Amino acid sequence: MTSPRPDKPHNPDKPYFGCKTFGTDYYDRAPQRYVTEVALPCTPEQLFEVFEDPASWPQWARPGIAKVIWTSPKPYGVGTTRTVVFTGGMEVYEDFIGWETGRYMAFCFYGVSQDDVFQAFGERYEVEDNEDGSCRLRWTVAYEPGPGFARVHGLVRPSMWLTFKLYMWQLKRVCRRQFG
Repeated sequence: MTSPRPDKPHNPDKPYFGCKTFGTDYYDRAPQRYVTEVALPCTPEQLFEVFEDPASWPQWARPGIAKVIWTSPKPYGVGTTRTVVFTGGMEVYEDFIGWETGRYMAFCFYGVSQDDVFQAFGERYEVEDNEDGSCRLRWTVAYEPGPGFARVHGLVRPSMWLTFKLYMWQLKRVCRRQFG
């Protein structure tokens, strides 16, 4: 177990395991990458309203995310932190390394509450305005599995791909319901 970062929020009641942090170039060179694109029935600004709403994440990123806690005040941007609680109880601690409202958002984990899952992990959200009240999202999930996860990674990789596709379908439903 590594020491918690005193400059970053984390749950003191849970174990803390540090992750490798990185810059925005990591999404194109990570050992494991998933890239998913989806057309959404909302403007880029509306999509960021969904992203900024902690209650929306458990609606579209399920199964998986149980709760999102922004640990930095608005306005969100580079340096913003967030805690995400997963349905199994694992907590991840995120640092936003890229943020342009309506265009781009990226984060990486700086810590997790369970060992051996991820050595490094991050997500990038690139949004293109279709100029007709809709937008296109390109979502990249990039990571290096920890030793424990690496042992089963080959078995779960296909289900992860399907889960990420499901998330995009559910995000589209949330946007349609909220803005359509």
